Amino acid sequence: MLKDLLISHPTPENMHIIPTSRDPMSNLALSSRNAYLTEAEMGIAPVLYRALSAAKEVYEAGGMTGEELISRASAVVLDQQAEIGRPGANMGMETGKGVDLEIDYFEVFDKETFQPVRGEIEKGRELVIAGAVWVGKTRLIDNLLLGWGM
Repeated sequence: MLKDLLISHPTPENMHIIPTSRDPMSNLALSSRNAYLTEAEMGIAPVLYRALSAAKEVYEAGGMTGEELISRASAVVLDQQAEIGRPGANMGMETGKGVDLEIDYFEVFDKETFQPVRGEIEKGRELVIAGAVWVGKTRLIDNLLLGWGM
């Protein structure tokens, strides 16, 4: 047990994957970090799940690369950044006014080795796409399973 506590990163032998608990309306991962979000930031925060879901859709369509999955997830957040402060469809209200949104990272990992995946992805390969964004001063993290379930 002590040996497991001293390693610098997870390994398949000591990693226990469980389902992520999510808000039923926004799909925002439930976390104590969410308490730090303002009301306006809570409206922007689900962008992380949307970004990961967009990458999952690309994965499910097949014939893509690890880079394309990362690019698709990043594009969703960049689109949201472009919308912040612009008049939205919500009766002319400012969408996310005053909310800072920044990408920390997106990465595609092999399920077994946890190594980043680049280049063409073979059909049926089991992966994880993970990401983190800063919404205001809160760093949100999330991940989705690609090609496998629990």
